[in-house]
Amino acid sequence: MRRLVLFRALVVGGCSPTAQLSPTPSLADAQRTATAAPANQRIESGLVARYGGAYRHEPAEAIVRETLADLVRAAGTEDLPGSVTVLNSSTYNAFSLANGQLFVTRGMLALANDQAELAAALAHELGHVIARHAAGRLVARAKAVADTVEIAKNTGDEDITRAAITASQLSLAAFSRNQELEADRISLELLGKAGYDPAAVLRLLRSLDRMGGLPLKFAGLARRAPSPVASHPPTPERVAAVSAALRGRPGGRTGRERFLAAISGVAFGEDGSGGFVRGRTYVNPELDIAFTLPPSYLLFSGGAGIGAIRQGGKTVAVIAPASPALAADPEGALRRMLANTQAGVLIAPLPAGGVQGASAAFEKDDTSTRLAIVSTGASAWRVLFIANPADASIDRDFMQTLASLRPLDPRDRQLARPLALRIARVEGLADIRRFAERAGDADHGANLILALNGISDAAGVRAGAALKVPEFTP
Repeated sequence: MRRLVLFRALVVGGCSPTAQLSPTPSLADAQRTATAAPANQRIESGLVARYGGAYRHEPAEAIVRETLADLVRAAGTEDLPGSVTVLNSSTYNAFSLANGQLFVTRGMLALANDQAELAAALAHELGHVIARHAAGRLVARAKAVADTVEIAKNTGDEDITRAAITASQLSLAAFSRNQELEADRISLELLGKAGYDPAAVLRLLRSLDRMGGLPLKFAGLARRAPSPVASHPPTPERVAAVSAALRGRPGGRTGRERFLAAISGVAFGEDGSGGFVRGRTYVNPELDIAFTLPPSYLLFSGGAGIGAIRQGGKTVAVIAPASPALAADPEGALRRMLANTQAGVLIAPLPAGGVQGASAAFEKDDTSTRLAIVSTGASAWRVLFIANPADASIDRDFMQTLASLRPLDPRDRQLARPLALRIARVEGLADIRRFAERAGDADHGANLILALNGISDAAGVRAGAALKVPEFTP
């Protein structure tokens, strides 16, 4: 019973102010709470900071403001403030606050292929505002907590309470997914009333799905089944719903040429604060380090480190900064890290003539693991390779990667520059490959450019088409 009481306290204490044991608030009360100025100001400042601050590019900002104004007029709702901030983030995303403040990342601007697709992203977020989805979530969450605590109080049974919590989580997730589908439906209405092509919603969804699936496609892996507690419906479900809703709807303007002109020069990809991924090479001018993965790998930024996956998906790697204290005694550090590993671990210093450090190797449950702690000048790094099933090539790939660790050379410094979008005419796939190579990604850049332009494969490239391509800034 004591554990149950503590659990009840945890549930109640972790909820928002409106989700207490008092009666479930009305939608009007929840809307007042959701749109309260102090709360929204705190959320806005935190969101802007988390996504790199506001991004300044006047032509792009102007067309974003113009597009939002079109949608607000089409909505015909007087209490829509209709302000928008472009965020300095390479992620493909847009957000809304309950008070009508919208946010769109520069990454989303880069992914959109015309003004109608930009309108689709903004209209979806306006849909959340118009339908008062934030307030609806507050009410649903408060009711779920109140119902769960009531069950705990009446039954005193931990198993029943846990089952009730699980049911509440599933119910809230389904509620959130239904809100996403409703926002899609509202976006179709807004685009049509504003004169934009409603099919842009479908195009943007497919572009988001295609871009997000690039690593899986390269690795030859299937997408995981969606989690039952996911807050968003799987993209195929959204695509099917939008496709059905589009039947019989007239088209509209796309504004492609004006939009492409407006986003020309917008920053693309990383801003360099954590280094740059260029094809299979990572360069970090601040730490004066570069490394290159073997030809069969795809390299990508991944939170605190750099991730890589081998074609076929059987081997993954993570290269991340480590404390310099670990590099002072790499063998001892590895022994401490792997002290509880129930497998035969071989730890040895790295061969002379390369980077300084030590490596560990072990096999367990048909999985090969290789881990190294290395030092390069003033920085230290952890290099981890895991192959499942066990693969003899892991040692070759691991050692090649370690051998590639180096201070930046002149070629690396050429790669250690930001990219920006340029609008270029292409005659075919060969042109796209040249642009990819010039942007430092001869390995995978052509597929990225295709996905960035909403093109599923090389057959979709039209001679003379104007496409977005990344290029190094001066």
